[in-house]
Amino acid sequence: MLVSSRMTSNVITIAPDASIAEALAVTRANRIRHLPVVENGRLVGLVTDRDLRLALPPAWAAQHDELMAALNERRINEVMVTTPITTLPETPIEEAAKQLYTHRIGCLPVLDQGGNLVGILSETDLLRAFTELFGANTPSTRVEVQMPNRPGELARVVRLIGVENRVNISGMVVPPRVVGDDSVAIIHMELDNPHDIVHALRKRGYRVGTPSLETDPEVDVPLSDGYAADRTPSPRMLAEL
Repeated sequence: MLVSSRMTSNVITIAPDASIAEALAVTRANRIRHLPVVENGRLVGLVTDRDLRLALPPAWAAQHDELMAALNERRINEVMVTTPITTLPETPIEEAAKQLYTHRIGCLPVLDQGGNLVGILSETDLLRAFTELFGANTPSTRVEVQMPNRPGELARVVRLIGVENRVNISGMVVPPRVVGDDSVAIIHMELDNPHDIVHALRKRGYRVGTPSLETDPEVDVPLSDGYAADRTPSPRMLAEL
């Protein structure tokens, strides 16, 4: 999934010589929080609703000329960020998320190789993308499977679910090594009751929790020292067998 598939392409922009009052009107009319500043077709800055609010006098000045002067006389080029962090359409969505997190910003203007503004990626766009990656938009059941972090282990889990039990996986994410040296696959499956799948996975020696490993009463046992199938079964697993 790339930035190009999740960015907003019809970008609302503003000119650097526009007034704060104009910018506020644009953000409120369109219910947006970020305005790229464009001059002669080129991105020259970025202004946010927070920048606009901070540029105004305090509320107690509302009855005085000071507020009206600030609204109508101050220009966007006085308050905008002149070197905004940007990204490219072909950037992977997770790299864009890392940029937002690292720089603590709320959006990324998207520029093509020629430096032209072609979109904007916001926090909301990213949340929607990750919701889709996790399969949360599709009615599903969530399970977490702890497995040794080695080649082929995830394929075994997927085969057990999808091939042996003919259950469709609607979404899956595998964060790197979240339990010691083991990986945990977060899997959304298109079925109402995961009991049979959970039982089958535990028979193979995997630790499984639904909707989370935190709800699994088994003691956390690292799996990375041996094959999952060689793991000594817990009393509950023996009972299920």
